[in-house]
Amino acid sequence: MSDRNRYTHHLAQAKVLLNRYQSGDTAAIKLIHETHPEAGNSNFSPNLQDARLVICSQNNRVKSLSLEHLKKEAKRLLKGVKSGCSLSLERVVVRYPKLELPNGIKLAHVQYVIAKENGLASWAKLKAHIEFINIAQKKIQTKKACLDNDLRTLHIRCGDDIHKALRTCGFNGDFLGISNPFAQGPVPTVDPIKTFINIRAKFINSAYMDYVPVKRDKSAYEEIAHVEEVLRNIGSENNQKYERLVLWFEHDPFDQLCLAYVLYHLSNVSLEGIKLELIQIGQYPGVNHFIGIGQLCRQPENIFVLWQQRKKVTTAMTVFGARCWNAYTSVDPTELSILSSKQMALLPFMPSALKRMLQELPWTSNGLSLTEQLALKIINRDGPIQAAPTFHFLMSESEPLPFLGDIMFLYILRGLWENTPAALAVQSCDSSEPPMFRELLVITEIGKQLLAGELNWMDLPTRERWIGGVQLKSQQKNWYWSPEEERPVFK
Repeated sequence: MSDRNRYTHHLAQAKVLLNRYQSGDTAAIKLIHETHPEAGNSNFSPNLQDARLVICSQNNRVKSLSLEHLKKEAKRLLKGVKSGCSLSLERVVVRYPKLELPNGIKLAHVQYVIAKENGLASWAKLKAHIEFINIAQKKIQTKKACLDNDLRTLHIRCGDDIHKALRTCGFNGDFLGISNPFAQGPVPTVDPIKTFINIRAKFINSAYMDYVPVKRDKSAYEEIAHVEEVLRNIGSENNQKYERLVLWFEHDPFDQLCLAYVLYHLSNVSLEGIKLELIQIGQYPGVNHFIGIGQLCRQPENIFVLWQQRKKVTTAMTVFGARCWNAYTSVDPTELSILSSKQMALLPFMPSALKRMLQELPWTSNGLSLTEQLALKIINRDGPIQAAPTFHFLMSESEPLPFLGDIMFLYILRGLWENTPAALAVQSCDSSEPPMFRELLVITEIGKQLLAGELNWMDLPTRERWIGGVQLKSQQKNWYWSPEEERPVFK
């Protein structure tokens, strides 16, 4: 579904939900009050934007699939098609455009529709998935799941979102969380190591630390140094600690860049006697809008299911990952562009992730990155609006490949409102609120001219930007993303 279609679809659903709420519908009232982040306020009175936020949240949630409920849904859908219900017909026509309706419809047809809507290729596969989920739940509840006890294991993931779920499932191996956001700031080569750590830590501290809790186990410098130490010493003669490495990554640029970083390191160490395995997904049954593995952790049995999908990492995969990392840290994005156009069966998500990062270069049309353009469009349409709902709409409706964290997005917005001249204006600010709720933002005339292509952001005095190793400075020649040619150009 395109971003425009997602917005239109959500808006239509939000209007229905708000009407039901205002008419006193108990289910609608309960849904909004359980879902909206500000529903606990005594003066909360939802508007259409609030209802849309709730709809977005519902479409992003992980459904608890029940075979009994799905069988009933199939019967209702079949009955709806036979009675001429427009919504039921619409669901079936998407999957069976040539089927004669309603006379040609059968139970098998609607079962297939429901399976596809839940991300699986057939009703049989949907049933098998639910059966395995049920088995996983029982093993977790009875604490009979010993999933990684056969080998000394290290689980590697960007961030720590799955760490608790791993423990709940019965995993006992060590965990290495990599929180270095390679999608933003300067990313040099990893050698010399002190230079790499210093540059990344300096950026993280300057860009994010005003917005993160003061209490942290380690500083940015210590976190990066720890990850480097672990990755560089895997397989060394003095460090035979692990017999298996399991990499947990999804399809988006944040994860894929981190995966490339890990594979680069693993390509430079001896892995003799170590099993190297990868879990990589771009969708999951029961999730309408899959963003990442972190979505699945509220139901730990999903992590149990993913464990069964791990694949062996080959030498060719580590070599390709290392090549992607070298290209990303280069001062010239040409090689990155070449890799983004390749079809790679072993790392199928890497090319599209690299292309999405190239789209963060300033565009030839207005000098804005794709994220900046999407943010301005949302604020122009929905403002005045805070950063939190803007981020929610970006991730749920606009972003083709969601990869930003909320604080990373706030860093981008700050560049648009702190600049002189500014593309955004702060209409009001409440410093007592959490960071994503402090500023109420509106688009400026400059912002509107940028969206219209009447101005180029890079012609104005703007802050320095980086895409990996590519430095971008305003009012000089730079690398740009050309949407017409779908490649970077220097001009």
